[in-house]
Amino acid sequence: MKIFDVHVHVGDKFAWKEEAFSYLMSLGKRYEKRLYDDAGNQIDSELHNIMVEEEISHAIILPEYAPKIACLHPVERILKVSEKYDEFIPFGALNPHLHNPVKEFERQLALGIKGIKLHPVHCEHYVNDSALYPVYDRCSNLNIPVMLHAGTSIFTGSRMRYADPYTYDDVAADFPDLTIILSHGGRSFWHQQAEFMVRRHKNVYIDVCGLPPKNLPKLFPSMGRFPEKFLFGTDFPGVPGIRANAEAIYRLDISSEAKSLICYENAARLFL
Repeated sequence: MKIFDVHVHVGDKFAWKEEAFSYLMSLGKRYEKRLYDDAGNQIDSELHNIMVEEEISHAIILPEYAPKIACLHPVERILKVSEKYDEFIPFGALNPHLHNPVKEFERQLALGIKGIKLHPVHCEHYVNDSALYPVYDRCSNLNIPVMLHAGTSIFTGSRMRYADPYTYDDVAADFPDLTIILSHGGRSFWHQQAEFMVRRHKNVYIDVCGLPPKNLPKLFPSMGRFPEKFLFGTDFPGVPGIRANAEAIYRLDISSEAKSLICYENAARLFL
């Protein structure tokens, strides 16, 4: 079984808001003591060791610029890890309230990012904000994937209105050649719309991170028929076990080919 985790958070403990870090560690208790030193610095070698032990072949590692609600994990921190270990693929991140989106995207692109993530619910903006359209156009032309947090957040200060699924559909419709990953697949209240989007738009995919694997067939009834549109992700370190989640997918009543596509092959095609 080959595993490609498309959703791994990288950052020092002190860079998280206390509420966000406590929640993640309530799910990923087994990782906390290993991942951080006494000063709260993430131990990069231990992150790598965990991936090796859990037999993860590749992982997308993510920064985040949401200091008000979740964390401030700058792209430079992510690149530091990916420069040490080839298994890690670095994405960038944008917050229109903190960045000039175009200038910051070009800066991060020059640093070596392989994709970009937007978290509208934590950064308080709509994904169809016109200020982001030049970034989407650039990504489309360069064949650089865009990851969009798609769904709710329980963290204090987050607002569900920024997860309006119709704004995500606007982006997919306006940029039909842009590769879009819907992280969490519309978690909590719009799984049906997310599933419709991956069937309607050729370049839209669902990343199943943060969702109990045993519930996936109920949340996405067509997953077994369209497995090429789903990607395995965990929201690490907020997960009891990466490999355990992949093994749970392998226990689902879908074809062996579908399981392989979801856990590894789809991501390998998109990102390697």
